[in-house]
Amino acid sequence: MSPAINPQSPLILTLRLDQATHKLLTDLRSKYFPPHRNFLTAHVTLFHAIPVHRFAELDSKLKTICNERKGWDVFIGEPEKMGNRGVYLRLRERPSSTTEGLRAQLLADLKRGIKEDKDKLTNQDLQTMKRPHVTVLNKANGDEEVEKCLAEVKEVFEKMKKDGQKEGQHIGRATGFELWEYLGGPWKHLKAYSFQGEELEGNDNV
Repeated sequence: MSPAINPQSPLILTLRLDQATHKLLTDLRSKYFPPHRNFLTAHVTLFHAIPVHRFAELDSKLKTICNERKGWDVFIGEPEKMGNRGVYLRLRERPSSTTEGLRAQLLADLKRGIKEDKDKLTNQDLQTMKRPHVTVLNKANGDEEVEKCLAEVKEVFEKMKKDGQKEGQHIGRATGFELWEYLGGPWKHLKAYSFQGEELEGNDNV
């Protein structure tokens, strides 16, 4: 049965991470993201605005993917500046580029399903995914706030560095997908999907 969704609300698709990784990233986001703009927990966005009437089609595709593949290791670290407004953490993977590959597969399927104008994706979602990441800070008040966040987050991961490593990192798992309804600021959680062998952990969803 499809969840109750406002017919005007687009769908957002994110990559689901294991609970420990999700908590670490959400704690960082909660510390640095402007409180009046922080409606969400940490997330890796795959699609920003899928037309809501395509829910059943998307639901079927996500189930098929999750039935066919297992989760994979992710490596979180390398904080970088987003211009002068924010800081993000890059997500590396083993096998590499797994998220980009899955996202490209979904994009191709969604493009094939376009029959009318109402089925179309936004220009943002039609673009090739670059650098899967988690945003820690956005819409900062200026360079000083960004530099402070960057330095402190670097220190967090520096403390994780082990002998022989160039940089510290957190190792986690990509465990599935999360589907959301956009509510003009906050997101409403609709459904979680798990890859083979990955438990459906109780993330603190928005």
